[in-house]
Amino acid sequence: MRVLRSLGALALIWTSQVHAESGAPVVSRPAAAVAPPVPPPTGPGLRPAAVEPAPGETLLERVAAVVDGRPILFSEVKTKVDKGPLVVVSEFPLDESAPAFERALRDSINFALVLSKAKDLEIDVRDEEVEAEMKSWLESRNLDRSGLIEHLAQSGMSYADYKKDFKDQMILRKFQGRVIAPLVKITDKDVETYYMKKAGAATDLLELVIRQILIGVPATAAPEVIEAKRKLAQEVYQKVADGTAFVDAVKIYSDEAGARESGGLMPPVKARDLASSIRSSVENLEVGQFTHPIKTSLGFHLFLLQEKKLTTSDDFIGKKKQLEMELRTTELMDQTRRWLSEQLQKTKIEVLPNS
Repeated sequence: MRVLRSLGALALIWTSQVHAESGAPVVSRPAAAVAPPVPPPTGPGLRPAAVEPAPGETLLERVAAVVDGRPILFSEVKTKVDKGPLVVVSEFPLDESAPAFERALRDSINFALVLSKAKDLEIDVRDEEVEAEMKSWLESRNLDRSGLIEHLAQSGMSYADYKKDFKDQMILRKFQGRVIAPLVKITDKDVETYYMKKAGAATDLLELVIRQILIGVPATAAPEVIEAKRKLAQEVYQKVADGTAFVDAVKIYSDEAGARESGGLMPPVKARDLASSIRSSVENLEVGQFTHPIKTSLGFHLFLLQEKKLTTSDDFIGKKKQLEMELRTTELMDQTRRWLSEQLQKTKIEVLPNS
């Protein structure tokens, strides 16, 4: 690859040499589940046809960025903007509000980082693997190689370039499987919490296990007695807040029958079945947290959330696998951004003006 000359801020290079070593992505988001190239006739990510220079002229091409010495062509980024997909790996550190060209360029930079690291890790795909994958992909869509080649010719892209892009996507999937996927940890609890957030009806689905301390107040208690009990409940709250174990506080202060033996443990109860004054305080607790004293007709209560779980729901069971996939996709993208952040700090990257 040879840099010929500079016209202001424009870096110009041999187009033919760059095309031999560059690749435009041919798949769409999300990055967590990279798919084979988008089928014809949409043809996203295809390069423009090569243009032959006129006699006596030299064919030159603008460079949009250089990643560790590897150029990213302006035309490749422009093609992503015009034909898509705009983003394959991630537009990090930008977001979806950034201009399309900047997002496409950042994604190209990040893809170059992935391919560079894959090479370092000796992650590769043999030519016969690519051919077999492409054949399987075409057959699954009732397409054939001749039809693909015809469409590529109409779009100005060679079969060899398309195959190179396809190979890059296979390398990307292998890279994600080896480097990023092991960082993704999704538990059943994560899936339940995600479902409840999407359902928007947590109180109908939650079952709570609660411990309580009851500072009893007789129904006929005089105002001064009620006040004394209120102060005692507040004192108990402060002791627990300062580190006294809730179960120990139950044994010392609770007036509930049998509380000393049970540690104040109550039978599991659905959040929706609690009195509104209690539910509003308890349902937003995290496990291990406890409430301030709550006044009821029985006296003053302190509740500790022992466990929070989702009740059996046919709707949840039917959606669980899909919800887990959505969570994994989100987490995979988050982990990818973290990895990219590290790589961007230690890789030489030059972004050149595009005008």
